[in-house]
Amino acid sequence: MNLAREFRHAGVAWAGSRQTLLALLLFSAVASAAAFVPYPGKREATLVNVEAVDSIVLSFDTDSTGFTRVLSIHLPGLRLPRDTPRSDECERRAAHKALQVTREFLAGARKLYVEDVRMENSADRDAVAEVLSDRGSLSQALVDAGVARRDDGRPVDWCRK
Repeated sequence: MNLAREFRHAGVAWAGSRQTLLALLLFSAVASAAAFVPYPGKREATLVNVEAVDSIVLSFDTDSTGFTRVLSIHLPGLRLPRDTPRSDECERRAAHKALQVTREFLAGARKLYVEDVRMENSADRDAVAEVLSDRGSLSQALVDAGVARRDDGRPVDWCRK
């Protein structure tokens, strides 16, 4: 099927190539996927496991029917340290402290919540959301402890305070 010919046939002026059209369609799909919030608002959650600082497994009711989802939640807008073979010693120490702060924050909470759960599609097991408790925001607790930075696009030097 020649999409350019179809556009001309429909009376639409077409000055680009098939690649341009495909790029526009792909961009549109990616833009809409990033904005997909199947579970908006604040929902009470239960801690299942802390796999890593950036992977907190929580369960929560999706609606009033009692349907429960278990998702691996990733915190939005943060740069978090990692403990990998490529990490320097400062980043590794920060990663261990971040994991400790995360576990203490979650263990000390009387109630946990997820807010505005974003996913690529509703079948995913991974999601991006704020994790909140009666003690505040996990993201803010990590920033306040000095083991996370707001993501401004620049690399992080974990040795600098």
